[in-house]
Amino acid sequence: MKVDPTVKKETVFIGFVTLLLSALLESVFLIIGKWDLTVLFGNLLGAAVGVANFFLLGLAVQKAVKEEESRAQQIIKTSHTVRFACMVLIIVVAVLLPQAFNMWATLISLLFATIAVYLRPLFNKVRKNREGAAAEAPAAEEGRDQ
Repeated sequence: MKVDPTVKKETVFIGFVTLLLSALLESVFLIIGKWDLTVLFGNLLGAAVGVANFFLLGLAVQKAVKEEESRAQQIIKTSHTVRFACMVLIIVVAVLLPQAFNMWATLISLLFATIAVYLRPLFNKVRKNREGAAAEAPAAEEGRDQ
């Protein structure tokens, strides 16, 4: 299956925001004096799982759109169940291996993809405002020429 360009574009956005928030998380742990390698590994694990979860959701939706309604619902439901089970497994791994993963860094970074999803409309508004202002500028200049 070919990955839809929209899924790629949105996953890149989610990854970028996750990267920024991960850097912020690492900075906070460093500032409060609690940083060690387990924070980095937990952050990497949680962030990777969060972005992968979003990407797999996008693939499931892409596949479901091409199916009839009952089959589409089944695809989405199965995808949700598998992705949720994987996230629970990752949380269990982070809790059971505290010498490798900081549990809090893992849990917090799992939320970064969700935060990015909620931030996305704000970036769309900014882009639309810029595009609207750019379109209005030439029209205003034409009005002055006449």
